[in-house]
Amino acid sequence: MNEFRADLHIHSRYSRATSKKLTSALLAAWARVKGLHVLGTGDITHGAWRKELQDTLIFDEASGLYRLADTRAADAALPEYVEKTEDAASPFFMLQGEISSIYKRAGAVRKVHNLVYLPNFEAAEKLSCKLAQAGNLESDGRPILGLDSRNLLEIVLETDPRAFLIPAHIWTPWFSLFGSKSGFDDIRECFDDLSQEIFALETGLSSDPAMNRLLTALDGYALVSNSDAHSGENLGREANLFSGRISYDGIHRSLKGLPSDTAFDGTLEFYPEEGKYHLDGHRKCNVVLNPPETRSLGGICPVCGKPLTVGVLSRVRELADRREPVYTRVADGKGFSSLIPLAEIIAEIFSCGAKTQKVYAAHASAVKKFGSELDVLQSVPVADIARFMPPLGEGIARMRKGQVIREGGYDGEYGVIRLFSEKEKRAFRYGGPGSFLAGIPDNMPAPTMPAVMPAPAKPGAAPQKERYRLNDAQTKAVRAGPWPVLVLAGPGTGKTRTLVERTARLLAEGVNPRHILAVTFTRRAAKEMHERLASMLGNDSQEFVPRSDTLHALAFEVWQRVHGVPPTLLNEESAGRVFAEANITVPTAAVREAWESLSLIREKQETPQGDLARMRVAYARRKTAWNLADYTDLLEFWLQRIQTGLFTPPWTEILADEIQDFSTLQLSLVRALLPKDGKGFFGIGDPDQSIYAFRGACADARAFLQSAWPTMESMPLWENYRSRQDILHTASTLLGRKSACGPLVAAYRRLSEDAEGIPHIHLFEAPTAEAEIAWIAARVSALVGGGSLTLRDKVRKTDLFLPEAGTHSPGDIAVLVRMRVLAPALQKALARAGIPVAAPETDGFWADERAARILREAGRMLGICDSREEDKLPISDAVLAQGPESIAAHFDRTECFDALFRSSSAFKALTRAYKEHGGWQEVINWVSLQTELELVKSKSERVQIMSLHAAKGLEFRSVFLPALEDGILPYAGSAALTCRTKNDPPNPDEERRLMYVGLTRARENLFLSFAGSRKIFGRETRLRPSRFLADLPTDTVRRSALLVGKKRAETHLPLF
Repeated sequence: MNEFRADLHIHSRYSRATSKKLTSALLAAWARVKGLHVLGTGDITHGAWRKELQDTLIFDEASGLYRLADTRAADAALPEYVEKTEDAASPFFMLQGEISSIYKRAGAVRKVHNLVYLPNFEAAEKLSCKLAQAGNLESDGRPILGLDSRNLLEIVLETDPRAFLIPAHIWTPWFSLFGSKSGFDDIRECFDDLSQEIFALETGLSSDPAMNRLLTALDGYALVSNSDAHSGENLGREANLFSGRISYDGIHRSLKGLPSDTAFDGTLEFYPEEGKYHLDGHRKCNVVLNPPETRSLGGICPVCGKPLTVGVLSRVRELADRREPVYTRVADGKGFSSLIPLAEIIAEIFSCGAKTQKVYAAHASAVKKFGSELDVLQSVPVADIARFMPPLGEGIARMRKGQVIREGGYDGEYGVIRLFSEKEKRAFRYGGPGSFLAGIPDNMPAPTMPAVMPAPAKPGAAPQKERYRLNDAQTKAVRAGPWPVLVLAGPGTGKTRTLVERTARLLAEGVNPRHILAVTFTRRAAKEMHERLASMLGNDSQEFVPRSDTLHALAFEVWQRVHGVPPTLLNEESAGRVFAEANITVPTAAVREAWESLSLIREKQETPQGDLARMRVAYARRKTAWNLADYTDLLEFWLQRIQTGLFTPPWTEILADEIQDFSTLQLSLVRALLPKDGKGFFGIGDPDQSIYAFRGACADARAFLQSAWPTMESMPLWENYRSRQDILHTASTLLGRKSACGPLVAAYRRLSEDAEGIPHIHLFEAPTAEAEIAWIAARVSALVGGGSLTLRDKVRKTDLFLPEAGTHSPGDIAVLVRMRVLAPALQKALARAGIPVAAPETDGFWADERAARILREAGRMLGICDSREEDKLPISDAVLAQGPESIAAHFDRTECFDALFRSSSAFKALTRAYKEHGGWQEVINWVSLQTELELVKSKSERVQIMSLHAAKGLEFRSVFLPALEDGILPYAGSAALTCRTKNDPPNPDEERRLMYVGLTRARENLFLSFAGSRKIFGRETRLRPSRFLADLPTDTVRRSALLVGKKRAETHLPLF
């Protein structure tokens, strides 16, 4: 049978830290030099690389693989080798890519690299379209996605029945299936119910089959080896051996162990000691250790006192359950070969670097003389090589016998495999006498197999989650009543848990679940509450789980029940447009001001006067004529039904969440749903987080309720289960220690007991907004740890003062901004750095202008008029009524609605929403009910960029608060920032509370920053640092600045 070699894991020039000369032609040329018959394409999910491959490769029907369309391009790519390689067959290409997944599973951050293989470009396009929804595929040929490996496998399998996935370099400490830093102990832990779809594992450069076959857990899996090459020169340093017909399906089936006309015969290996992570150690401390030494030190570096980087040999010993390897596959029985790259052997003979011109020329001569590099290393007779270059012949002979000198690699430092003594190398240089064997023992020891040893506790493993029991203050709140109760709950004090336990107590006392209502501020919170209750009760049936919902959703149901048909629900923007249409004679500026005033007056239950009263009547008539309703209409209607006796509340117990954000109208509605004495009311909230006055939130909900129910009891929760004590201290200081809930105390001392002097709150002063964004991007990249070992090495060389570097998943990080206009530049910078990022408040399909135009037109058909005549679409209602696809077909050849738009994610999402919800009215209602908070949960494995308002109720390990400048926070209003004369800035006390909300979102780290200049609304502005920064404590905040001069350097400064 014909034998062939395949290197099925490489990278293109679009991956980081790769040769920028790489093209398909150059890869084909190097593959011929190396003696490879099949080559992975690398980076198949990168759009530009995929397009280049489509332009330069042709499909080979016989093999199901691809070939270079023009073989002359390969000849021209490496002219030094052309005499030998011009007659060699062009290698086949197999579509392949690598995905870096960083995510959380079972409470721990996981960083796993996986290889994906696809049979054709159609499948590659399909997969890329799916993965693009999870992150940026264009910033790196090996993209970083916040996607669970199990979910990635599912997507690959759904893409094409012949597509498959192989976990990459499974032992690398970072970024691998079994990695000691962020991997798993078992394949099933990683791939869960799809584990049976994994049939092959890539073992990486730092291990070989003899080590891997010490694990019974790997029995039955094909163990493959590839180069993971970032340059043409490194192709084939590890490779796979096959025999039979070269084909995609043959390779696939042989790896799966299925009958095939192709057989998998084993691997060509590095000496594992040469890999970068074979032994344990700390490179920067110049400490290298073998496994017993590491164990004796408890895994701690004897120089710096930090955890060591545990290498592959130790990790294999930790998981191994055999003393001797057992080869369970046919390919294993045929053995494997350990090789040294030819250039490295020649470089050792010449005592120079492997990339020097001298070595390059000798390498080319050897290849032209004997054939490919792998032929020289494996099969060319030693005598023939010795006649060509005597030391090379001797070196090849020693390598084939395993007579090598080994210095193991560690902590990212490649190991060294040598064939000659220093005395021999001097003889090569100076022509001295002596045998080539002088200085080397006659019987070189074989590689030592790792002994099995008891598995210690896994370094960095997630701590066992503590059982959460109510503290004394929570217990008091849960048991209070039956009089009305108001709980003042500070951030992170277990507010939701207290609500759930209060509900459980009511149910235990025999209260009918249908008589209990939990009122939340958002539908996201309502869903979370329902899930928590269902989990606690062990039953998600509505019959047994009390109702959780928003007042607006409940009122909508009442409206629909009374009127028989639901109204078209207006969001804030649409309501403002209808108001303007109803008052068409009023100047634009005046109608905008009137709308804002009316909205607040209605939420405060005040009566409009004069012109405003007349404008309200016109607005109401327009809504009635077209069956429209805004959010306030729903509440007013429901309250009126209760007050006139037309609606009898079925609930005896009402639990209200986030009570500080309720408007007077909402509080009146809650009050109307209960008896006059307030019996059955249980409210919970934090006055220090009252940030919605601009939407009509009551200035003092506590006082409002106390005036209605004098017997209401108030009680605080102050024990914080979220943040470090220094973060709580900083946030409390911002409020001037006047917290309504009392001083917050960290519940777990472990959150505040770190090595002395390590800062967790950083304040950075940048000269420009661009410099500030670069600072943020660098620290986010460091926290996530990047997607490659090269990037990790760069982080180590940069003093970022981040002890948690490399320990975060993307979803652990948030960037919170006061103004949404700041988000796009931050999102672009993080995406360019290859970090999975989302700005949920702008990611809805309705944010796309073309989709928004379609929605506006549908709204016009339903009676939501738009005064912008120039924006109306020339389309009939008959076409519009048939849905998005009919509209797109109607505008098939227009500039705005061409094929590109029809293939966009926005249009696809709009089409899905139309089909799922059943029509335009339902879609518009659904979009209207989506608040900015409710778009976050589904994107939890990306760095979140969102407004401070949207972040309320959420928490993250690390939080960035940029643009802390007077005018932005506290916000001075758009008029002041654009230098218009009129200015009505928000309440400065509320702005202070908004910053407090931002600070208390952080569990472990805070990164605060401001810039000397930035462009806002098209204008260059120079704002002073936020006045709130002067109130921060000097003992917990580490301040630094970027000084502009001949060199840019971050300098550490006193706070103020």
